[in-house]
Amino acid sequence: MNDIQHVTPEEAWKLTKQGTLLVDVREANEVAQKCYKVNHYLHLPLSTLTENFAQIPTDKTVIIACHSGGRSQKAIAFLLEQGYKKLLNLDGGILSWEKAELPII
Repeated sequence: MNDIQHVTPEEAWKLTKQGTLLVDVREANEVAQKCYKVNHYLHLPLSTLTENFAQIPTDKTVIIACHSGGRSQKAIAFLLEQGYKKLLNLDGGILSWEKAELPII
């Protein structure tokens, strides 16, 4: 299995400003409390990922994010099994994003 590639919140922010999609795998109740404020965003809860992963483009780099980094790694492991290659895990999830004082809504 491929090693999971990680990205810091600051690197992820820069990538999203350049058009990279951020996929948030947290559940709806978590997203309702606080959400990443980026231009290219897809909310796809881990609980529905197996049914809906085709919404994630296979030909572009994608950042997978969650609350603290655990569920995003599970999502990436699943997506790698489905043939995805250009995946980045947001280290520390929204907790590290918020700590870095990056935009949330």
